[in-house]
Amino acid sequence: MKEKKLQELTKRLNDLFNDLINGNIKEDEFNDLSDKLYRKQTRLRYEIEHEKGSYYRNFFRA
Repeated sequence: MKEKKLQELTKRLNDLFNDLINGNIKEDEFNDLSDKLYRKQTRLRYEIEHEKGSYYRNFFRA
């Protein structure tokens, strides 16, 4: 579930970047919108890695 959400966020960031390149949005708009998305993306990546680490720690303890 979190992986799917991460993929969606990554796609949105890529779309925003393409909009910037194509001149559909201004740099200020891109910075504002992408900053929020990057924070969400980073948080999700951290959560996913943390959960995977917890799984493997518990797996190898057994």
